[in-house]
Amino acid sequence: MKVNKKIIKFSTPESPDFIDLPASSKKFVPDWYRQAERFEGGKLKIVDGKGNHALKSCVPFLDSLISGYMATLWTDLHVEQTPTGTSIGWRVGPDPVSRRRNINPTLPIPHGHEETHYAWKSIFNIETPKGYSCLITHPLNRYDLPFTTLSGVVDTDGVLARGNAPFFLKKDFEGIIPAGTPIFQIIPFKRENWSSERDDDLNKKGAENEYNTLKHAYGWYKNFKWVKKTYE
Repeated sequence: MKVNKKIIKFSTPESPDFIDLPASSKKFVPDWYRQAERFEGGKLKIVDGKGNHALKSCVPFLDSLISGYMATLWTDLHVEQTPTGTSIGWRVGPDPVSRRRNINPTLPIPHGHEETHYAWKSIFNIETPKGYSCLITHPLNRYDLPFTTLSGVVDTDGVLARGNAPFFLKKDFEGIIPAGTPIFQIIPFKRENWSSERDDDLNKKGAENEYNTLKHAYGWYKNFKWVKKTYE
């Protein structure tokens, strides 16, 4: 059966022949996740009703890594701590980073980061179908990166022109941020109106799901609840 897929479009007027457009996030799963275990010690053990499930047993965590699309650096960045402050340099354009004025002094700075406001100078145009927006955010669960990109929700139907994605650099970081490093994640979603309400019937459903989870040694969520998403 043919599946009707939504199309997200990307373009860049800057040297399009050799600068990578945003690509499926599944291409950027980090090595530390690939090297992680499904069960502590490598084999499933259940002792006194408790299993040794580890990181790779958590499907929602993997979903966060592979959802949507990833924009990446197109040039190495050299970060150096100098007597006059942090210096960021690169050898080839278009320029990837700008230093910004403090757009709001009340904006909290992520713990362990410099106070300086930077921005990724996005060179990408983005378009989604009518009624769809995009969450643009720091690559989810990628706290190993030497920066934190702020989040924004953008209505991308009708083309999001190139813009800036603010970020903070981790304090005292020095070294190379390599070309190809994910800098922000793009997750399209359908705009809908919502309201919330109390429903105590959920308590029974939640207890039933918890029981079903525990009666299987592992994999209940993936096998019975999880819905596979594709981003190509």
